[in-house]
Amino acid sequence: MKKDLYIDFDSTIVNSDKAITKIYNNKYKDYEGFELAIWQDHKNWAYKEICPLVHIHEEHPSEVIKDYFSSNEFFEYLEFYENAKDVIKELVNKYNVIICTSAFPMNAARKVLWIEEHIPEIDEIIVLINKSSHGYGKARVPMMEEDSIFIDDHPQNLYSTKASSKYLFKLSSTDYNNNWDGPIFSSWKQIGQTLL
Repeated sequence: MKKDLYIDFDSTIVNSDKAITKIYNNKYKDYEGFELAIWQDHKNWAYKEICPLVHIHEEHPSEVIKDYFSSNEFFEYLEFYENAKDVIKELVNKYNVIICTSAFPMNAARKVLWIEEHIPEIDEIIVLINKSSHGYGKARVPMMEEDSIFIDDHPQNLYSTKASSKYLFKLSSTDYNNNWDGPIFSSWKQIGQTLL
């Protein structure tokens, strides 16, 4: 029987930060004070440090960022991290791979359709809709049993579950991913080398 392997979606399988900064750069490029947003410099969920014009010109900047995650552009710009797609194709032969992702009401269905189109090998997707979670809140997943593996970019999600093997996916330091004392993956090549 295959072991369950739960994998987060945003900023773990796909480069959500790159898609968000591309939307921002296209929208604000003609505004006074515009500086190109570099996704590698992302530090917090609201993108305040790299997308400052959202916080200057929008009354509810966090809502605007949430809307970005639900936009057509977001799913058009969404890219796999390097090697992610190929490694997942191999992982499904060894594990019962389950994508477990937090979502907002307006982007949940689009996210599932994107996964279905781009990773048809995945048979099971768990979508947790929490309108105010800012990307975490997976403690409510009781099926994440002790004898399972979990990969996520947010330590709070990892700490909250019973999975026996937990790995933080961390490309760079952010405001939310430094509170983790367990194993870390910094690339999908490393995930393949460890789990295959």
